[in-house]
Amino acid sequence: MVRITAQRPVRRHRWYHPGEAHWAHHRPRSIRLLPDTHAHLDAPEFDADLEAVIARAEDSGVDRILAVGSDLTTSRRAVALAHRFPCVYAAVGVHPHRAASFRSQAPDVYALLTADKVVAVGEIGLDYLRDDAPRSEQREAFAEQLCWAEEHHLPVSIHNRGADSDVAGALSRRRVTAVLHCFGDTPALLQSALGEGHYISFAGNLTFPKAQALRSVAGAVPLDRVLVETDAPVLAPQPWRGKRNEPAYVVAVAGALAALHGLQPVEIQPVVTANADQVFCWRAA
Repeated sequence: MVRITAQRPVRRHRWYHPGEAHWAHHRPRSIRLLPDTHAHLDAPEFDADLEAVIARAEDSGVDRILAVGSDLTTSRRAVALAHRFPCVYAAVGVHPHRAASFRSQAPDVYALLTADKVVAVGEIGLDYLRDDAPRSEQREAFAEQLCWAEEHHLPVSIHNRGADSDVAGALSRRRVTAVLHCFGDTPALLQSALGEGHYISFAGNLTFPKAQALRSVAGAVPLDRVLVETDAPVLAPQPWRGKRNEPAYVVAVAGALAALHGLQPVEIQPVVTANADQVFCWRAA
């Protein structure tokens, strides 16, 4: 059994509150060089103003963005965006919702693994809540892509909905580093993931007023295993909830996570930056 405890005693600071718009207009000057470890920059919501979106992210102190693919088309787009923008890197893979087409796309997605600035396999995993593809096909696609990651020494970005046991089992069979993206309040999977050295990534829903269970989980994850993300264009943090999400807003997620660990926002920045560097090795890519 893994003991899940915060690494530092909690100190009380004023922090971003879900009901405030503080982060929407006033970024602390000391917040710099944050990573957004999961964004879908290929989404049509960004077609009209992607350059402005990237510029706002950089102005907010976001210096690394992982553009994540979900099939062949979006994976190619993620690679193209990584080549276009210096702060963008790419993950390529087939999402469980697209697992029915995995076999036909697999050779071309696999070929992208050696492209410049590809630093992860993802978004991959299992989704037993929507069941957009048969579970057997999801498991097959997931297992094969974990093999790709192991072969190429790449981390994986994991989508998990209602499949804790099967996700944990699949990860245990491969020597890979996983990022459990947009993590929920699932303590059993958390213990398994931490026990195997994986990372836990939190998104904008950490700031939602009713997300107390999730905040309890986030506050107990060891600091050397936490990451932050937006999952843009969805899951905008509370000040922008219901609007399009974008990488600049990861600052609000970092602020919320910092408070849960008794830290100032500036103190969480080097933590999540070092963790992301450790996982994705993008400063050497």
